[in-house]
Amino acid sequence: MRVLLVAGSPEPSSPALVSALAAAADSVTAVDRGADACRAAGVVPDSFCGDADTVSPETLAWLCGREGEQASDVARLDVTPADDVRDVPEIHGIAAAGGVRLFPPAKYDTDLSLAFSCCRQLAAEAGEGLEVSVTCASAGRMDHALAVFGVLAANADLAPALVEDAFECRVLSPRGRDAWELGADAVGRHFSFVALADGTLVSERGMRWELERFRVDALRDRGISNVVDAPDATVTCHAGILAAFLMR
Repeated sequence: MRVLLVAGSPEPSSPALVSALAAAADSVTAVDRGADACRAAGVVPDSFCGDADTVSPETLAWLCGREGEQASDVARLDVTPADDVRDVPEIHGIAAAGGVRLFPPAKYDTDLSLAFSCCRQLAAEAGEGLEVSVTCASAGRMDHALAVFGVLAANADLAPALVEDAFECRVLSPRGRDAWELGADAVGRHFSFVALADGTLVSERGMRWELERFRVDALRDRGISNVVDAPDATVTCHAGILAAFLMR
């Protein structure tokens, strides 16, 4: 199951990118204000997840109208917040058929974190594997952008991709996908990586400056601004969690 999460950045990705990513996905989930980005791109999402504190009333009414419901009649779902014992929130009342899922605004988890949890549950109920791409998630507010990478790191076993107009980011980890071969189209483009966990071990091949099992701690700047030189250029994460960025 290939799922696209269209997040709620106040500065969304272009409608053309959202439309192209949606066409390549099996299912599209609008994450709160991400529903506005879907509507602007002419994409009808298969489901909505969030607390509806940023989506426009007109778009929420549009979404609910698809399901034959009124926005005021959509039941809010209970959510048990994540804590020190359980990293993944427990979601109640999720049906595989999809639809509008509203959560209370007073919660520990962000809407994006809840969307990942909903995707996991739906994939499990369907008995399918899960691939997740995210867009409209990294611009507008730095605190939100940093939290996005925290959510991606928490879901590193899914090897999520963050795709925006200016870059594509893959989260690599031995728990999910540990390597990314960048391909012939990447030659000449800039490449960077940022560790999302202390003790991350990185190798780079086919780049201007190569590395072999280089150790880097979280958020250090040792992997910024390399250049892809070869069509088989590859970055590998041997340990920890790595955010690998290929610039457009």
